[in-house]
Amino acid sequence: MSRLISATYHPNIEVAEFICEDGRHLLRSGGTLPWRINNPGDLTARMVDGVPAPRKAKGYVGFATTRSGRTFLIFPDEDAGREELKANLKRLHGDRTIPEAIPIYAPKKENDTEKYVRDLLKTSGIPAGRKIGECSDAELEKIVSSIAEIEGFHANAGTRKETWVAVSRINATDGSQPLPGTEIILQRGGKEETVKSDAAGRFPPVIHPADKSAVHVKVADPKSREAVTVGTIEGDVGKDFNLLARFKRWKGVAGSEKINSSTLGQRTPMSYVVQPGDSLWKIAKLYRTSVEAIREANERGHDRIYPGEVLLISGSERRRLGSEAPAPHPTTVTKPPSVSTTASPAALPKRPVVSPAPPPVPTAIGSSDSARSKEGEGKVLALINPVSGRAPWMPIAIAEAKLRRGETELTLQEKINYHIEIDDTVKSMFGRKSAWCAAFVNWCLMRANYPIENKNFPERKIAKARAHGFYEVDGPKKESGKDRKKIRNPLFVELEKPIYGAVAMVTSLSGTGQHVGFVYAKNGSNGLILLGGNQGQQINFSYFNILPVAPFVTKNKKGESVKHKGSPSYLKYFVPIAYYEQAKKDLLDPGIEERSAAEINKAMGIEVAKSADANTTPSLR
Repeated sequence: MSRLISATYHPNIEVAEFICEDGRHLLRSGGTLPWRINNPGDLTARMVDGVPAPRKAKGYVGFATTRSGRTFLIFPDEDAGREELKANLKRLHGDRTIPEAIPIYAPKKENDTEKYVRDLLKTSGIPAGRKIGECSDAELEKIVSSIAEIEGFHANAGTRKETWVAVSRINATDGSQPLPGTEIILQRGGKEETVKSDAAGRFPPVIHPADKSAVHVKVADPKSREAVTVGTIEGDVGKDFNLLARFKRWKGVAGSEKINSSTLGQRTPMSYVVQPGDSLWKIAKLYRTSVEAIREANERGHDRIYPGEVLLISGSERRRLGSEAPAPHPTTVTKPPSVSTTASPAALPKRPVVSPAPPPVPTAIGSSDSARSKEGEGKVLALINPVSGRAPWMPIAIAEAKLRRGETELTLQEKINYHIEIDDTVKSMFGRKSAWCAAFVNWCLMRANYPIENKNFPERKIAKARAHGFYEVDGPKKESGKDRKKIRNPLFVELEKPIYGAVAMVTSLSGTGQHVGFVYAKNGSNGLILLGGNQGQQINFSYFNILPVAPFVTKNKKGESVKHKGSPSYLKYFVPIAYYEQAKKDLLDPGIEERSAAEINKAMGIEVAKSADANTTPSLR
């Protein structure tokens, strides 16, 4: 039998849907939930921020969230479910007896714990005083079989039903992003059913009728409100379809090839930029692949991911074949606006704003725009790289930080000089007058196709080398050449609070910018982690105070008083004017996660000589 490689659960119809490596779908209904999802022990998934994130569980191929809101592991077969149940018992309850373990394994709020213990001891025959970790393999098998019986794995056997079917999927999109809550009507024979798309724009799977009849897909005409047929689903092969809802156009898979088929060989991987709040599970679900497949493609032995990282999405489960699936984090691809040199800073937020072009693919990530068919006809076999959503300059900054691995400026400038790259008139990255924090930030923005220089402004080039230049620059010359005044930099808008990817300016009490970096994470109630250059002469992640810190005194281990100077500086936040409309949305969900600088530097492979976790400002010069 072909291997089942992924699975999902449809709680509204109580059906587990498995996808086979040959493209077929197996539907399991009836019986009990443990049987439908091959989970004899009713093992639930560990949840982090509302999404499943199992740390040590193995063998699962998906997650089943029930109507009650609980999320269980789905296994490809009963044996895999039993193996994980045994591993779970040994890993979490090996030092406990059955009477000690069951109140934790099956808590009172969901089970009759006392009865559970009695039944398990009776059916397994294991002595009440024996620890689970001391049981032999044969005894563990008895415990697992008894738990399966108690959890109802074998109940309602007469109602069980397994069906191999062709399944098609429909996604609602406006051509660039998914459309949640879109309604369509599915007509099977003389019956009609109205269904809505979920938060990712996906409709419930459409099962091809066993009698080979067609399923007509209809949408309501916006004027007449009458149902109009926009497409038909039929045949022995499942396909992906996109409903371009705004224009009522219907696009699907060309030809007779199945989705999820493994017969077409290797595919070019696509790159995906991790966004704040992402998890491997969410990404895998979005692309109909598995956490294991993503880990394998990226050579990772863990599930930890960080915003701004670039992951390769490959494997036999990814959507393809010209299905035009919507990018998960869309950005309108438009040339950044030119900025008038006479613009009034106060009026900047009211100006029409468009989003910039997507950033180039970061270092070491190959292009994955398309793959040609065997016939050489140029049919798209892989998705176009999705445009990153939030702060498109961040994957560039992170890729550069990873590439340089904490190298200091003396040797770094022999490979790349950010001053020269952005043409700010400074020739060296070394020395007190050659601070390169602003040059690094501007380089990342420039690589993401954002304007960084105010044309026709005096000292417009050197302004790119100054941290304060993100806030103020020398204004345009008057006709007399005199009365030059500082004005707010019209290329940037100041924000009231930080968001992921914002340019943070370390500001003195006098209001002068001393250093700049990108907002990446938070650390405590008064700390932000900035990704920047010239932080300890490196590109790294470092801690900065959000607000000034007054001098304070602490006690050391010997009980002696230690005086701390505190810090008078604070942070201001800016984004490019072309990003302002997106920034207003980001302010509702800043996307700043709690992390430590040391944790991030270690995860990114950045070697920092001195810990960046201390609440002190790095060497800034």
